[in-house]
This record gives sequence, C-alpha cells and structure tokens, in this order.
Amino acid sequence: MPISAADRAVLDAMLTAHRPADGAEADSLARIRAFVDAATEPFDRRTMPGHLTGSAFIVDGGGRLLLVHHRRLGLWLQLGGHAEDEADAAAVALREAIEESGLDDLAFHPAVCDPAGRPRLLDVDVHPIPPAGAEPAHLHFDLRFLLTTARPAAVAHVEAESHALAWVDLDEARRRCDAGIGRAADKIERIFREGTAEGAAEGTVERTAGAASNTAATAMGLA
Repeated sequence: MPISAADRAVLDAMLTAHRPADGAEADSLARIRAFVDAATEPFDRRTMPGHLTGSAFIVDGGGRLLLVHHRRLGLWLQLGGHAEDEADAAAVALREAIEESGLDDLAFHPAVCDPAGRPRLLDVDVHPIPPAGAEPAHLHFDLRFLLTTARPAAVAHVEAESHALAWVDLDEARRRCDAGIGRAADKIERIFREGTAEGAAEGTVERTAGAASNTAATAMGLA
C-alpha cells in the first residue's frame, strides 16, 4: 500500500530535522531523501533497489550497547529490521527491538526525542544486502533510533532471530562493527557525557575532523 500523505509528512519532517555527523552520513541522508521522494511504498521490502528499515541502538544505564550476531549476515549489528505494515520507522525499530531482545520495558532515549516526546533519529545509513533465495541484492535505507532499558539482565536470546546477543561497551562495539555503527557509538558516548543529541552530532564531527588532521600530520611527518 502506498504511504499516506500524513505518514510521508512525518517521515519528511524527521529526515529534514536530522543533522548528519560526517560526510558519510550526509551522503546516506541525501540518498535516503532522494529514495523517499521517488518511492510510493518506501517501507515495503518488495520495493527495489531497496527499502526503508528501522533499527534500534539499545543502551542500559551504564552506557553498554546491545548487539546481535545476525544469523544470515554473520555480523555483529544493532537490532532492527523490516516494516510489517507500518509506515513509521520508529515503530518498526521498537517492534523489532522487543522481538529480538525479549526486553519489554524499552523506551526511546529522552535525549533523542523532540519536546513533545516524539523520537528523533540517532543516525542514518545506507548499506548493501546480499541476495538470499528469491530476494535479489538490494539496499537498506536504515533509520536508526536510540532506546533504553532499565532491566538489561532480562534480555532473552531468540534463537530463530540470531546466533547471539551481547551487551558490550562502546569501544568493543567499535571493534566488532562497521564504521556506521562506530559513528553511532560515538554519538551515544557523547549523549552520555552531555545529554543531548545535538552535542552528539557535533562531537562526532570533531572526532572525525581530529582523526583526519592526525592522519594528515602523520603523512607530512609532523606527528
């Protein structure tokens, strides 16, 4: 079913409000916006060359991140997946997070919500998915949210969903995962220090710029 005008307006507003942290995320955001503008059913997994997905970075009170070892891809990832008749990325992320973790107290982190309490994006990413069965290779236009739990010990591995679940610190998440998840980990670290999503985006830009400066200095023999 095509996305309604009301749901499209909410999605467009969410994407417009998001501040990318670096050039890679800015490129992903531009690609997602172009895809959404062109697609009549952006959440439908049959839409090709890709579709919107919703994912959840779940943290506990100590700043640990819950990762899932994906059964098909064989990678450590945040939780999340495809829409099931939803046209709301936050609802997709929350439902998938509950299904995959068994945690029933999940809530969107208040630092990444608007003044009315509606969830805002933590991060966006576009990444390729390999073919499987009759499904061809395609893209996931991933909309990412930050969720919290007060009961991390209640996590329950669902074998049909994944190989394993693991609570890890943010440095370990950066070690196990790709650059996009590392960028989100940088934002989460900043949120725990400063309490705002705006500070998280600015801090990631500073970290990226600092790394680039160090690389340039090394290349010139200055470091």
